[in-house]
Amino acid sequence: MSKEPGPVHFTGGVNGMTDLRTLAGWDIRPDSAKLVLYFVSGGLLLGCVLVAHWIRRSKVGRLLVAIRDQEDRVRFSGYDVANFKIFVFCLGAAFASIGGAMFTLQVGFMSPTLIGIVPSIMMVIMCAVGGRLSIFGAVYGALLVNWAQTVFSERFPELWLFAMGGLFIAVVMFFPMGLAGLYNDHIRPRIVSLAGRMRPAPKAPAPVAAPGTAPATAPAPASVPAAAE
Repeated sequence: MSKEPGPVHFTGGVNGMTDLRTLAGWDIRPDSAKLVLYFVSGGLLLGCVLVAHWIRRSKVGRLLVAIRDQEDRVRFSGYDVANFKIFVFCLGAAFASIGGAMFTLQVGFMSPTLIGIVPSIMMVIMCAVGGRLSIFGAVYGALLVNWAQTVFSERFPELWLFAMGGLFIAVVMFFPMGLAGLYNDHIRPRIVSLAGRMRPAPKAPAPVAAPGTAPATAPAPASVPAAAE
C-alpha cells in the first residue's frame, strides 16, 4: 500500500532542502546567475530598508516607538498594543522570509541547523553592533559581523565564537548605541561643524533708499592738480 508524499518530501526533514539547482526553470548555479541574484538581493534589501524607514516616520511608527518606551501609557491612551505588536512581528517575519529565500538561492541549500541557537545569537550581536535604535544600523551590523565571522572562523576556527562574544561585550560596554549611535554622537556633529566652517559667510544686504529720496551715490574722487611745468 503506497503512501502519499508528506511534508518531508518537500522540506527534506532533518537534512533540509538540498541540491537546489533551478528557480522556475532558470539555472542558478552559474556565476552569472549568482551575480544576478546578488544585485536582486541588494535591491530587495534597499526596498525593505525604505519600507521600514517609511513606517518608522508614519503615525504607526511613532506609536511603535511609544510602545517601546512607555507601553502602559500607550495602552491607557486607548490604543490596542497587541495589534501593533502583531503587525510589527508579521512585518519582521516578511523581511526575514525575503532574506531567507535569497540566502537559500545563493548557497543552494537550507538546513534546520541554520535556525539554531548560534544564528539567533548572531542576530542579536548584529543588532547590538549596528545599533538597536537604528534601521540602517542593522545593515551595518550585519555586514560587519559577517565580515568578522569570516575572518575569525578562518584564522581561529576554535575560538571564533569567543571572539564574537568579546566583540558583543565590547560594543555593549563602550558603544551601547552601536555604530549608529557612534555616528550620531561623534562623527555627525564633526561633519556638520566642518561643513559650517567651509561655507562662505553671507554678504551684507545693500542699503535700500527711502521712498522719494535719491539713492546714495559714492562721492566723486577729488581731482588731482596738474603738476607745475
